[in-house]
Amino acid sequence: MKYLLHLLLLLFVVGGCANSPDAEEEPGNIVIGFSQSGTESNWRKRHTESIREELDKEGYEVLYRNGFMNQDRQIQDMRTFIAYKVDMIVFTPIVEDGWDAVLLEAKAAGIPVIVVDRHIRTTEENLYLTHIGSSFKSEGNRAGLYITNHFQNSSQSSVKILEMKGLANTSPTNFRSEGFMEVISRDSRISIAASLEGDFIRSKAKDVFRKYIEENGWEGIDVLYSHNDEMTLGMLEIMEENGIVPGQDIIIVTIDAQAEMIENLRAGKVNCVVECNPNAGWYVRNTIKRYLNGNTIPDEIYMPETVFSDTGNLDSIPPREY
Repeated sequence: MKYLLHLLLLLFVVGGCANSPDAEEEPGNIVIGFSQSGTESNWRKRHTESIREELDKEGYEVLYRNGFMNQDRQIQDMRTFIAYKVDMIVFTPIVEDGWDAVLLEAKAAGIPVIVVDRHIRTTEENLYLTHIGSSFKSEGNRAGLYITNHFQNSSQSSVKILEMKGLANTSPTNFRSEGFMEVISRDSRISIAASLEGDFIRSKAKDVFRKYIEENGWEGIDVLYSHNDEMTLGMLEIMEENGIVPGQDIIIVTIDAQAEMIENLRAGKVNCVVECNPNAGWYVRNTIKRYLNGNTIPDEIYMPETVFSDTGNLDSIPPREY
């Protein structure tokens, strides 16, 4: 099989095929097809690095493809992996639905699939080995808990929140909203005044937030809850342009904990940063090893995460890798 794999790769390279996966120079005994959803943020770049670094430590040959935020492209890449007869597929889905056909093809070919980061929905069971990633609902819970604690002893009669959501029809967006609402609903004063969509992209959130401020002003907003740091960074620019003092005029809660956002937390520009751990590599590597050794793999593998806020010791925050 490995001889055929390298022959196919050689033909693709010689033929100048731009869609062929990137293979490592030193092939291992196991070939892993890795389809990443994109490179839209420093978080995502670190996520990719983490997985590739850990698979390299194990000596696996990695065929890596970047989906560039396009589901059709990811499906095409996965079908290429199946044609190459890789030993396993690791992929981070861009959206929740629409994966059944390619997963059925992988299953028919006897190729196990690990879903990393975002969740997926399938009409049939047992189409993939396991899911490895964050508990997005817990991240929303932690964000909501900061808000309820912050206003717990306040005499303020109402607290209005602007929520900047991520990409529609994705598990981080859905669960971060659900978890947040679950907590803030315990305080009848707190409510969502507006929900906008920034698609997890800085420029998109910046434009959407600018339009909202132009049409509605900002005085009615007490809290900004953002589903990721990239969108928050874009909105901070708009606040500064409009003379809004972030972290004071508007309480800001964001998710990811990128290095730049931790610096903003230390500077008082944001109030709470909920960590979303990008370092999935060890968990992916360990799961593959356990599977190959015949161990039972759980359906869900959650990664540890924490929260940083202006109520904690900011000097104790470890250096960020992203």
